[in-house]
Amino acid sequence: MARSLGPRGIEVQALGDRPDRPVRYSRHCANYVTALRGEDVHARWLQWLRSDGPEGAVVLPCDDDGLELVARNRRELVDLGYLPIEADDDVALAMLDKERQYELAARIGVPAPRTAPVRSLEELDAVAGSFAYPCALKPLHSHLWARHFYGKVVVAADAAQLRVAFERTFALGIEVLVTEIVPGPESAYFGHYSYLDEHGEPLFHLTKQKLRQFPSGFGAGCYHVTDWDPEVAELGLRFMQGVGARGLSNVEFKRDARDGQLKLIELNYRFTAITELLRRSGADVAWLVYSRLVGRPLPPIAHYRRGVRFWYPMEDTRSALSSCRAGELPPAAWIRSIAHRQTFPLLSIDDPLPSVGYHAWLARRLLN
Repeated sequence: MARSLGPRGIEVQALGDRPDRPVRYSRHCANYVTALRGEDVHARWLQWLRSDGPEGAVVLPCDDDGLELVARNRRELVDLGYLPIEADDDVALAMLDKERQYELAARIGVPAPRTAPVRSLEELDAVAGSFAYPCALKPLHSHLWARHFYGKVVVAADAAQLRVAFERTFALGIEVLVTEIVPGPESAYFGHYSYLDEHGEPLFHLTKQKLRQFPSGFGAGCYHVTDWDPEVAELGLRFMQGVGARGLSNVEFKRDARDGQLKLIELNYRFTAITELLRRSGADVAWLVYSRLVGRPLPPIAHYRRGVRFWYPMEDTRSALSSCRAGELPPAAWIRSIAHRQTFPLLSIDDPLPSVGYHAWLARRLLN
């Protein structure tokens, strides 16, 4: 996002949840504000916005903590002179709750995995026998989960493992649900991006495929490619409009190997980690959103380049090695898959420090 707005002369100040976020090293980031270890992220950010934030600034959330801050404090932010991202705040809070997402999907008629929220050992025991294994324990609120766990879910091979995982999350006060694991390869994940105006009409559409993720199975995407899939776009738009979303959204699906249906994984009601891929493909959503908020003419992004690949080399190599060892991905197939022109999330000739800073952090993490 900073690489979209900064070169246009817009001062970018970033709020982070830890001191090592790559954006802090970008030449396009004028200031980086982070919460200290053990400090409440929302309280720290809100304090800074009240006392030190730039007057009249646009507020663009890039993670769930940022989205929740805007949704719960929009009136105050507006009174302070800020221009928060366009969104329905009740919908935003609902989308932060996976239980609510799946309830709405059932009401709208969008296929989703079978899930069961569990809030006690008794509730867990009541449903544990009805799920096929392996299944997974998934948080209702991903950003609260991420403060304690690295992965997105805990996979359980049997009821005993499921119980151990639940006891651990319950002790931390984290709400969870049990979910079936939708069968299919890593490349069965698809995403739809759009921006709905005040009438619920889309300003653009973009679809992409996730080729691999790390960790394998349930992780962050480490290899993506833009495409155009009308089925993904139609189902994504149906869910966005059905929940009453307004503004920027991304809906992720996985194609179920059992019946060929796209199954809802989640809706992200904000900017995501592949915003740079969208920009590189010609869909500069950061500039679109900023322009709409400040009343500038909107950039035309009806057309974007298909086949643009977005590669995290270190994470994808680790993912591929894991899949090769498991016999799921022949080494030659992996090499063929990356033998294309690539774009990278951080590497940039005119803005090299985010890549340097991130990989230095990653190396320290691997060594520790």
